[in-house]
Amino acid sequence: MKLSASSILINSLLYNNIEFIFGYPGGAVLHIYDAIFLSGIKHILVRHEQAAAHMADGYSRSSNKIGVVLVTSGPGFTNCITSIATANFDNSSIIILCGQVIKKLISQNSFQELDNLNISLSIVKNFFSLNCFFNIQYILSKTLNISKLKKTGPIVIDFPKDLTSQKNFLRNKFPYIKNKKIFIEKKNINFLIHKRPIILVGGGLKDKKTFILFENFIKEKKIPFVSSFMGLGGFNYRNPYYLGWLGMHGDACVNTIIHFSDLIICLGTRLDDRITNNTERFSPYSEIIHIDIDKNQISKNIYCKNFFIMEIEYFLQNNINFNINKNWWKFIIFFKKFFKKKYKNNFFICKPQKIIEFSYYISKGKFLISSDVGQHQMFIAKYYSFNYKSFISSGGLGTMGFGLPSSIGTKFANKNKKILLITGEGSFQMMMQELSTCKQYKINIIIINLNNQSLGMVKQWQELNYSNRFSNSYVDSIPNFKILFNSYNFYSFDIYNLKNFYLLLSKLLKIDIFCFLNIYITQNENVFPIQLYEKSMCEFISFFSIIKYEKKFSFFNK
Repeated sequence: MKLSASSILINSLLYNNIEFIFGYPGGAVLHIYDAIFLSGIKHILVRHEQAAAHMADGYSRSSNKIGVVLVTSGPGFTNCITSIATANFDNSSIIILCGQVIKKLISQNSFQELDNLNISLSIVKNFFSLNCFFNIQYILSKTLNISKLKKTGPIVIDFPKDLTSQKNFLRNKFPYIKNKKIFIEKKNINFLIHKRPIILVGGGLKDKKTFILFENFIKEKKIPFVSSFMGLGGFNYRNPYYLGWLGMHGDACVNTIIHFSDLIICLGTRLDDRITNNTERFSPYSEIIHIDIDKNQISKNIYCKNFFIMEIEYFLQNNINFNINKNWWKFIIFFKKFFKKKYKNNFFICKPQKIIEFSYYISKGKFLISSDVGQHQMFIAKYYSFNYKSFISSGGLGTMGFGLPSSIGTKFANKNKKILLITGEGSFQMMMQELSTCKQYKINIIIINLNNQSLGMVKQWQELNYSNRFSNSYVDSIPNFKILFNSYNFYSFDIYNLKNFYLLLSKLLKIDIFCFLNIYITQNENVFPIQLYEKSMCEFISFFSIIKYEKKFSFFNK
């Protein structure tokens, strides 16, 4: 029996347990859409192609499954570029099936024809262009296999329209591609010579097996650990050895503690500029040991003399002993208490910090959290205690508009769980057309909009660095959100005080509806601390500079 390339494509996806395709139809992929109509696979129609890849991203991150996107050629693919770059930065396992003009029209400036390879080369893990009917199974099988590896990322497959319409006999039903062995760099490292060790965990820790191994490792070794922003949600927040998260807006105590460490063990983090500040001044007294499965990340930003190219669980299973100075623990406890008070509370107005804390206390951490990018994103990281894999956010690229579509994708992957999107009015308006997708597929999520009527993070930088010259950071044409949501038959509430918020969110936990909470927060509330540009990690705004007191620490030269 002869089969069309489109039906082979869809059947291969079904064989590999792909449940959803997120996409938007167009001329170059209509053969594939016809095959979808005749198959049992579920297609989710988005309102913008960028949202399709964001949904697949949220779906993948919250479920450890592969997110699949289907878009047409030309503008259909270029509309995905931002969301592909987002997935690439955060190593999300998504596959983009992209239409292309017929083979003979390629490279002739045909209608809706673009060089997809060169457009996306720097932001994808792999790119495959179909050139033969019989390569479809091999390419798709190889792509799905690559997507299941630990170091994931977006993969694009380019389909010329004439190949997807062809029919031929099936050569091999489902070809199998073998996994390649991971290269392991073995080094003999004496961990006992260091007396002030600390572990830094990144997004590479977000794996169920690794999660359990890491918990046991920390419990046995009794070593303090900190997290990057992307590492949030990859471990138990209630672990007594967890100190907080590191970075530009990270916890002041953590930024101080890591500066004085003499051994940093980096697990699955790329040590980017947001967690190192000035690389020449980053933790000047420490030896850095980097563990990653991607050899390209080693010494990419900070030179690491000792490293392991391996999966994190292999490292955690090794018998490693540490020698921790008692004064190191005294130092850690002192600064944890010193920086304990983080903001001034006021129950008569809505402070974003308290909104985030209440969201956790009311739900007891049962929400899966999706966030957009801005001040609210930093407040979430600082004041919400996440459970395992409960935080979905754009960390590497910082894409505004990521929140709504990613929360929709998260809901498709977790139908029986409560999804909470925390956003700002600037980010939300970038992708709010996906409310139509929510209505069509009856997606019930709770949205908290921290509305300060400005582009909060931009305004904060202008306040600190540009003498309060607020150039285009105030939004003067915010829509009436209540009328907007009512037009979709969704519930919406304007909230001005903490009491109303507490009562309303408590009720929403007991019912399953789509609801938008437009919370008017104070405009002058900023995210602190904030790192001083090109300085060390322990120099930041809102607290005094610890670096002036280095020589006074008794343990330092012991």
